[in-house]
Amino acid sequence: MNKNGRRQENQMFRPTPNLSTRTTLARTGIGVCAVALALGMAGCTPESATPSPSGSTASAPSQSSGEPAAPSGSATAAAGADTDLRETQLPISAEDAMKTAMDAVGAGFMHSIELDYDERDAAWEWEVKILDGTTDHEIEIDASSGEIVSQKKDTTDDQEKEVSLEDPMSYDEALDLATAKVDGPLRGWKLEWDDGRREYQFDLMQGSDEVEVTVDADTGEVILD
Repeated sequence: MNKNGRRQENQMFRPTPNLSTRTTLARTGIGVCAVALALGMAGCTPESATPSPSGSTASAPSQSSGEPAAPSGSATAAAGADTDLRETQLPISAEDAMKTAMDAVGAGFMHSIELDYDERDAAWEWEVKILDGTTDHEIEIDASSGEIVSQKKDTTDDQEKEVSLEDPMSYDEALDLATAKVDGPLRGWKLEWDDGRREYQFDLMQGSDEVEVTVDADTGEVILD
């Protein structure tokens, strides 16, 4: 008989499992499949899907690199006496200083405002002068923190007039006129009513020398002292 015939003959006489054996095998197969399916589903559940007590989805904590966390903001070096005020804006503006001074006095008008570096306090400070009737108030304000450093008052019969950083000439316009005459770093400035006129005074560096440039706020005249 050929090979195919022998194969068929062997298949004809292969013993057939009885019914109970088949049932047992079937039940065993189902059980194994169920266990495998359960394990597979458990393994597919993402750990991040576990709800947190707040009701939001909790995420696994990130692993620390061992280095301290970076600060939320970078520190700015304090402005020194050699700071160029044309390039550096201090935290407390002229408007901030004016408001602080007026709030401290409560009445009157400003006739002088100055920004200068105080060597004794090693800090930039605003000096605002307010006339209320015959009482002249002088308020010094830290240009970094906004705190009042000192507050003085004196009786005067001077006939001061109010000055403004916008009218009749703005600070920017006056600075442009001054730096057209001396184009150097700005070390301080003042706006005041002086000798019957409103004038800006700018302390500008000319080489290694500091010179004062005065700008008449009414006429635009520039004077180099």
